[in-house]
Amino acid sequence: MLILVLGALSGGAWTAPVPFVEISPPEWKYGMIEQGDVAKTRVEARNRTDERMRVSIISTCDCLRVSPSSRLLAPGEGGSFDLAFDSRDYSGITVLGFIVETDLAGAKPWTYLLRGVVRVERKTPAPSVPDAAGADASAPLTLSYYYTQGCRSCEEFLSVEMPRLESRLGIRVRMEKKDLLDPKNFEELSGLALAAGQKIEAMPALAFGNRLIQGDAKIREELPGLLSAAKDPVGAANTGNNGGGAPGSRQGMDSGGLADRLAILPVMAAGLIDGINPCAFTTLIFLLASLALAGKGKREVLVIGALFSLSVFLTYLGVGLGLFAALRAASAVAIVSVVLRWVIFAVLVVFAVLSVFDYTRIRAGAASEMILQLPSSLKLRIHTSIRARARTVALVGSSLAMGFLVSIFEFACTGQVYLPTLAYLARVGKRADALGLLLLYNLCFVAPLLVVFAASYLGVSSKRITVLFQSHMGKVKLALALAFLVLAAMTVLV
Repeated sequence: MLILVLGALSGGAWTAPVPFVEISPPEWKYGMIEQGDVAKTRVEARNRTDERMRVSIISTCDCLRVSPSSRLLAPGEGGSFDLAFDSRDYSGITVLGFIVETDLAGAKPWTYLLRGVVRVERKTPAPSVPDAAGADASAPLTLSYYYTQGCRSCEEFLSVEMPRLESRLGIRVRMEKKDLLDPKNFEELSGLALAAGQKIEAMPALAFGNRLIQGDAKIREELPGLLSAAKDPVGAANTGNNGGGAPGSRQGMDSGGLADRLAILPVMAAGLIDGINPCAFTTLIFLLASLALAGKGKREVLVIGALFSLSVFLTYLGVGLGLFAALRAASAVAIVSVVLRWVIFAVLVVFAVLSVFDYTRIRAGAASEMILQLPSSLKLRIHTSIRARARTVALVGSSLAMGFLVSIFEFACTGQVYLPTLAYLARVGKRADALGLLLLYNLCFVAPLLVVFAASYLGVSSKRITVLFQSHMGKVKLALALAFLVLAAMTVLV
């Protein structure tokens, strides 16, 4: 009999379906059971011929039982069989088969398969909402996380998001990391999906009690509510939370929550302050003066300004996206994330001190002695590029090229604010939120450019703009010092 089963499972002739008898369901998927449990089901065999036939279902080992062993079926008639599987001697993915045969002349027997996963370690199932009276508040909650090593968002979730969640919710979590490249872990996940009535559709996946959540976005969305319910089941019940969290509720908030939303104002402020950074603003004034010397009219200046600003925006956004991806990947590695955070914090504090020093130089009438400014060689390259393109008649191409080149050259100075902001955004919970804040930063960065070009179009001269800027340059430096301190605080506290 064992030979018959092996032949069926290895793709022999017995695995082919026969048209004269139909078993429903066509295969028994019993999901995941604990070792020692007995899985049971009822199937129906239906006679698809015009003759009376006897259908027999035969177990292939003592772990399988069937009742009754056979039924006599009239044409078109169906009859039920009760099947059982005793799992005490099995573990992992298990595929077995019953032999189905009939008394029709020339009909060959075939195999009815059953498959599923047998767990070796029995664990007491955790209810969706734990019993508050029996819960041990000091005991860590156990979660199983199925992922592949090298998955950047997964590593970031484990090393950054989970500690933030534990700290915010005041809980302890014991995370069982399950590498899906290990066949045993994939088998276990397959069984969990079957038991939950799901298909494996997205990775990573997280198992918590009797819940299975698939996909990074859904895990980040639903897990805070589940953990909150596990910590405070009474409160969760009173708010009507069933695990996923209602929109707007604390349980339904993403892992970044309020902290990520409060980041909007600091990010906007950083973008605006960076936009009036002396590095960027003095270059803008030089551009306006060069356009005036080149004899460009108001309408030409407005068009050049719009295209120049668009080029600056797209260049900085492109650079930011690349650096954001790199920093987010680095933040996914716990030790790198910690080192990077404190290095950036130290640099920001130094920049804040240097900005205050620059303020004292400006107040003393020695603005040329500022430390945080573009090197002379870069200033020369920027001015040379602007002079060459300010005179060209190719309005669109020269404006876009000028914006791109100036952005690249200026980055040595404007990056002092941009890079720390990107480092913070790399740790924002949801990638979509982080990218939205990155877009907002760059819109704020080019806003001063648009204002200055609009003022020039309305008749304000570059000389007047220069005088206005120089009279407030010290305040700009103090604003930069404050921005550096705020970014430093956000780097270590958020």
